[in-house]
Amino acid sequence: MKSTYKFLIGSIIILVVLAALSIQGLQEMTVFFHTPEEILKDANTFENKTIRIGALVQSGSVDWDSKNLLLSFRITEDSQHFIPVVYEGIKPDMFREGQGVVVEGKMKGDTFYAHQLLVKHSEEYKLDPKEHKAKKDYYKTLDKS
Repeated sequence: MKSTYKFLIGSIIILVVLAALSIQGLQEMTVFFHTPEEILKDANTFENKTIRIGALVQSGSVDWDSKNLLLSFRITEDSQHFIPVVYEGIKPDMFREGQGVVVEGKMKGDTFYAHQLLVKHSEEYKLDPKEHKAKKDYYKTLDKS
């Protein structure tokens, strides 16, 4: 009986430790999604915390330094309040002014330093009619065997 109780108590301790480590790991990996309005209400709350912000890229605010791979722009939700964003890395091909983006990074002062930049895009993919015709003509030339 003694060894059964020891085994049971040891198993419970191991399960509790594993559960605690799992919960702690999940909390560290969790990144919350916010809007610019939430951030601007109390920017100090988000200081040096990894967060995600979803917004639109303000027209006329994009500055791309291709030599240093440095992209700076402002994001907005209502075209009245803005958050400056700095992103170091390759600019996504689909990145445009007025486009929806999700940036992940940290607030430092009034600026958001992003380490990840995701561009929102339409789920609809269409082939340009000119390209479609050229492709069709190309296939006709292959069929003349």
